Amino acid sequence: MREALVRNLGECINCGGCVDACRTRHGRARMTMTGPVFGRYQLRDVCRHCPDTPCVNACHLDGMHLHGGKTFVSDACRGCSKCAEACPFGMVVLLPREHHQREGFFRRVVSRARGLGNGHKPGMAEGSVAADARRCVQCGVCSHNCPVGIQVRDYAREGRIVDDTRCVKCGLCIQKCPRGTLRWDIQPEAPMPHFRADKCDLCRGFRGSACVKECPTGALARLPADARLKDLSCDLYDEFIGRYFTRGENSLSKRSPGVTRVG
Repeated sequence: MREALVRNLGECINCGGCVDACRTRHGRARMTMTGPVFGRYQLRDVCRHCPDTPCVNACHLDGMHLHGGKTFVSDACRGCSKCAEACPFGMVVLLPREHHQREGFFRRVVSRARGLGNGHKPGMAEGSVAADARRCVQCGVCSHNCPVGIQVRDYAREGRIVDDTRCVKCGLCIQKCPRGTLRWDIQPEAPMPHFRADKCDLCRGFRGSACVKECPTGALARLPADARLKDLSCDLYDEFIGRYFTRGENSLSKRSPGVTRVG
């Protein structure tokens, strides 16, 4: 079920404990004290888990998933930035892959099992994008999809390895090439990408949200986006469920274009 983080401004003492708890658990604060206000209630500036899932739709590498009305970043994320560009609220950022992030027990076990299954070895040499010039037709799809603007087509035309230092190892150019021209120059697996997406997933993998748990006054609540939210505040419910996600009518979103890289 879709949920929302709502702050009762009448009970909040502005201690910032929720933000600190979020930062402690995830290595960075995925939330702020800001957000649109509806009477005495505030909808926090965190991931809205949009019903039309623009971030999931934009991901071509299986890195963003939808489950139970909530979106989350999967272990397959390779930091291509498409989800960050698609988010209408600017709630998705890219972090360095080595960014410290705590994990719940279940997620930690699953991620380690996947790592063993993929044969990943720490310290494995990084690879680069290579090309077969005989297959390249210079369509430009690879360059168009590169999140950092590398002209991959020029490398493909000459059959050269992409040695541009801006490459983030996301592999999106390989995935989108219609001719199978591009590949990784190492085997048997792709190199570790430089970045991964990060956003609020309501503390998936943990027992409860850190921000709600650590609020000393109980002012912050995780509420289902249904009639219970409507009983709390009709204005908040109408805005959150109604036109808040209608394309072309979102007057509350204020974000600058481009991708935010943190760290």
